[in-house]
Amino acid sequence: MKVYISGKISGDEDYKAKFESAEKDLVRFGYDVVNPAKVHIEGGTWEEYMKADIKLLLECDEIYLLSDWVYSRGARIEARIAEEVGMIIRYQ
Repeated sequence: MKVYISGKISGDEDYKAKFESAEKDLVRFGYDVVNPAKVHIEGGTWEEYMKADIKLLLECDEIYLLSDWVYSRGARIEARIAEEVGMIIRYQ
């Protein structure tokens, strides 16, 4: 199963470590993990990141929502998309 990690990135200085930790946990459980914290768009805007992330999300079977997802506009959008397209939703 391919799973997309979703959580707060903007305004969180430690987001890379948080996403990496979640990725390691999910890999241990046998998941093929998509970690959007590794997506890099040189000088990209929030909107450009979201468009790239949504494409990645839609290639997955599940979404894994980190505990802080409700505090992120982008993660809330991703969760809503996942719900609307019938993806499995897992919570940290």
